[in-house]
Amino acid sequence: GRKIKSAKEYKLLFLKKEMSEIDILCPNDRCYLRELGFIKFEIKNGKAVFKEASFYPPFVTWNSSQLGREEAHRILKGHLKEIVTKIIDWDNITEEIKGIKMEKTT
Repeated sequence: GRKIKSAKEYKLLFLKKEMSEIDILCPNDRCYLRELGFIKFEIKNGKAVFKEASFYPPFVTWNSSQLGREEAHRILKGHLKEIVTKIIDWDNITEEIKGIKMEKTT
């Protein structure tokens, strides 16, 4: 595997729009895990609001075996926090959700 040094390296895929979920994908196209985690949100007062984020157990386990449990959890938690607070454009997500609702009503 390759070391992911920054949360900016992950690929984010907003495909599950109706499920209010963003997939976190591996930046390595040859990665056998491919999907590493998710970010869920909900719509409150017409805005996308963060609900929860998590990496899937196989990715966490692999990192724990390479780095040690505490170090892996610290790094992965930091990556999730950075993705949610600095990388995702929540206003853009809100606009995309509004676009989906408009398509359904027309």
